[in-house]
Amino acid sequence: MCWLWCLSLLPAQAAEPLPVLRWCLDHFPRFHEFHRPDLPTGPSVDLMQELAKRAGFVLEYSPRTPAARCFRQMETGEADLMSNLNKTPERAASMQLFPYSERVAETLYLRGDDPRNIRQLSQLDRLTLVAVRNYVYHPDLMAMLRQRPAEQRIEVSSIAEGFQLLEKGRIDGLLVPTISSLDYLHSNPRLHQQFKRAPLELTFSTPQYIHIGFSRHSKHPELASRIAEQVAAMMADGTVARLYQQHIGPDTSVLVKP
Repeated sequence: MCWLWCLSLLPAQAAEPLPVLRWCLDHFPRFHEFHRPDLPTGPSVDLMQELAKRAGFVLEYSPRTPAARCFRQMETGEADLMSNLNKTPERAASMQLFPYSERVAETLYLRGDDPRNIRQLSQLDRLTLVAVRNYVYHPDLMAMLRQRPAEQRIEVSSIAEGFQLLEKGRIDGLLVPTISSLDYLHSNPRLHQQFKRAPLELTFSTPQYIHIGFSRHSKHPELASRIAEQVAAMMADGTVARLYQQHIGPDTSVLVKP
């Protein structure tokens, strides 16, 4: 029996520490927000924490970082993860992209006093439309925009610039991401009730998703398959939908005309 006693005196082997993955994130209102410099909050944070627990890694947050810098860090492996990404070939070259939720369709804004009731894509034919440069629209919508005559297609550098043109009557309509545009209006009370959302449904037959990106230059490439598996499981078991249902937008009736 001495061997049992001797074994009991041996020090217990310490558990191998979990790998640490760095999540690079900016300030994305109502998804992941920085109200203090070191701790983001929001449904995206809850989602990534759950993913870390299931896939077996420690989640490290970046400070608030512009998206362009996050993409550069993903290219070098300085960051391991990004979230809330639309898929493009350029992004797929530097990271593996795991879909986890259907994207929110874009919105067409008109001036509040515009009498037109636009419900069909064919009604856009004679309108001068503005889109945000470098924003990744649904591929079918991007193709439609590219086919428009040059004089009916304007690109701006930001949502703010687009609303400025629309307010001044220099364009007919503004095509912008829904959540970000509502947040911009919410932050600018002077613009409340100056615009209306067209009832046009910008949905297409091919569904599109937002993705979690995993750097192809991560120091922990062995985690890629485990992360992909757990992201798919969280979609299938309803975890993603449950966490994102906590996202509550502003009362849009305060922001835009019906």
